[in-house]
Amino acid sequence: MAGSSPTYRVKPGSSPLWASEPFRVFFPLGLLAGMLGVLLWPMFYAGWWPLQPAQLHPRLMIFGFGMAFVTGFLGTAWPRFLESVALSAAEVILLAFLWLLTQFFYLAVSLPSGDLLAAISLTFLLVVLIRRVDFDRPLPPPGFALAFTAVAMAAGVAYYWAWREANLSPRAVIFTRLLLYQGFLLLPILGVGSYLFLRFFVVPGQKRPPQADGSGPGAPPPSAAKRFRAWFVWGAAALVVGSFGLEASGWVRSANALRLAALLIWAIGALPRLWKGRAPNTRAWALRVALSSIGLSYLLRIAFPKWLFAVEHLLFLGGFGLAMLLTADRVALGHCADPAAAPAKSKAWRWIAWIVLIAVATRGTADLIPKIMISHHIYAALLWTAAGGIWIALHARHWTRSSE
Repeated sequence: MAGSSPTYRVKPGSSPLWASEPFRVFFPLGLLAGMLGVLLWPMFYAGWWPLQPAQLHPRLMIFGFGMAFVTGFLGTAWPRFLESVALSAAEVILLAFLWLLTQFFYLAVSLPSGDLLAAISLTFLLVVLIRRVDFDRPLPPPGFALAFTAVAMAAGVAYYWAWREANLSPRAVIFTRLLLYQGFLLLPILGVGSYLFLRFFVVPGQKRPPQADGSGPGAPPPSAAKRFRAWFVWGAAALVVGSFGLEASGWVRSANALRLAALLIWAIGALPRLWKGRAPNTRAWALRVALSSIGLSYLLRIAFPKWLFAVEHLLFLGGFGLAMLLTADRVALGHCADPAAAPAKSKAWRWIAWIVLIAVATRGTADLIPKIMISHHIYAALLWTAAGGIWIALHARHWTRSSE
């Protein structure tokens, strides 16, 4: 383990910058995969892609875009929180190789092989993370432990799919897809967000609110604060997973109501100050938009359970996608610049947020009005690609810069 092996701990800075901070590798890769995942639709309609991308598209978005962002964040933040050694160049190269090989097999339309490679990639990520845990020292915060659990859950589903997805019962298909497509992204957002999201609302020079780890003026003792937040974080996560089983059993409205209740429990219990007052900056406003999109998607599924794909893009693009881009933005600024020096008003982030919302509306309209489906598939894909391009342009100068 990290703290017990003298040969495992190395001097800070012994790894190259891109390896010790893997977000520099995986965030750009994830965005490129996310762009390709949506551009498959206009490519298909133009005759440039031979197969209808209904099955390939979600895998590229989850195991391409989503997995890269989870890997980049945990690979960077996990060792720092544990005060352990940073990832080595060999570990990052192998993680990136497995990720790239996964995308290759998906694009070759070999889905079982791609699922197997995704499972292996996630398993190796788990090994990389667990090696840095010293059980004689404090364990990772509850939110990071929940993200670790979500990775393990996604790896299990991917192995299961690679083994027998074609033979699953309809109920098992729904349950495993919910675990992977929603759980793999939502649970890390709940976990990491319980630590990170309050920082979006800190105004430089003003009194800082209590942080998710229990620190800050007016906060309860750290151990009590951590236990208090842990109950809400893990309780909300348990309700989310339970709701997947409920939906797989045919109780769509009840399942989404339970998911909405879990989101509210998390927001009130783990982030009590997130919704108080006016957002102090553009990124904080965009974060509220992202979290509201998640809640609104569940509310719409309660009211209109047959609007499956129309509402799911509100969840995945407006909710998960925007929240992940904001988290990645915060990580990039924290490691490559100074978040406190960022202007309160950001034109780039206003453009990103509004473009994503227009993409959501466009994609939803395509599912509700069949005669405009093709054109609006194309428009939505181009809009999401434009938002990703703005994000890349915003951070292009940061990738080789260290703030230390």
